[in-house]
Amino acid sequence: MRLYLAFILCSLPFAALAGDEKPVDVAIVVSYDRSESIDRAEAAAQIQGLVHTLRHPRFHAAVASGYFRRIALSAITWSSFAKQELIMPWMRIGSAEEARMAAVWLEKFRDRGEQTNHGQQTDVAWGIKMAAEQMYTLPWWASKKVINMVGDGISNIGRIASIARDETLARGITINGLVMAQGKAVRVLSAYYRREVIGGPTAFLQVSRNNDDFARAMLRKMTLEMVRLRERVPTPVGDNG
Repeated sequence: MRLYLAFILCSLPFAALAGDEKPVDVAIVVSYDRSESIDRAEAAAQIQGLVHTLRHPRFHAAVASGYFRRIALSAITWSSFAKQELIMPWMRIGSAEEARMAAVWLEKFRDRGEQTNHGQQTDVAWGIKMAAEQMYTLPWWASKKVINMVGDGISNIGRIASIARDETLARGITINGLVMAQGKAVRVLSAYYRREVIGGPTAFLQVSRNNDDFARAMLRKMTLEMVRLRERVPTPVGDNG
C-alpha cells in the first residue's frame, strides 16, 4: 500500500503538490474530529464527503471562477491528548484532473486506514491549533486562508476553543464549521461552534444531519469558500507564514 501511495504521489503533476510559486485563491485545511464520538461510519462519511466534492463539476467550476483559478487543499484529523494525523498533504488544485487525483489520494488513505490511535475525548482547541500549524507549511502564496472544522461535539478537555480561535484569527486565518448533529443537538452544537469555533471575514457554518447528507453539506461548504472570496485580490508579497 505504501508503494502504491508513493506511485500516486509520483503520478501527480509536480505543481499539484509543491514546487513552483504560482499563487492560489484560497488555502483550505479540512480538520476532522476523530474523538470517540465519531464512529467508523461517520469517519468514512467525512472522507467520502471530500472525495465527492473533489469529483463534482460544481466544485471544479467554483475553483475555475477564482482570480487565479486554483486553490490549495490539505486535510488532518485530531482528537485529544495531542493526537493528530496528516491525511492529505498540500495539493494545489487548478483543474478537474488535479481534483480527481486528490480524491484518489484520499480513497487510498481511507482504504489503508488511519495510523494514529486517537484519544477518546474532544479537544476542539487542539484541532484548531493543528490546522493552523499545517497552514504554516503552505508552499504557495494564498489570497485567503481557511480552516474547515468538522466535528460532532464540544470540547471536554484542553484549552477553551475560543482562545485557539482568536489566536488563529489574529494570524489572518478564517475558521468555518461543518457540524454533524441530529435532533436537539443541532441547535446546541451549532450555537457552540458559532460562539467558540468559527470566526473571521466571511465565516459561516454548515450542518449535516446524517451520514448521507454529509457529502452534500461538504460540497456546499467547499463551493461557498470560493464564492465568498473577496473580489479584490492582494498582490503576492512576502512569505506565507
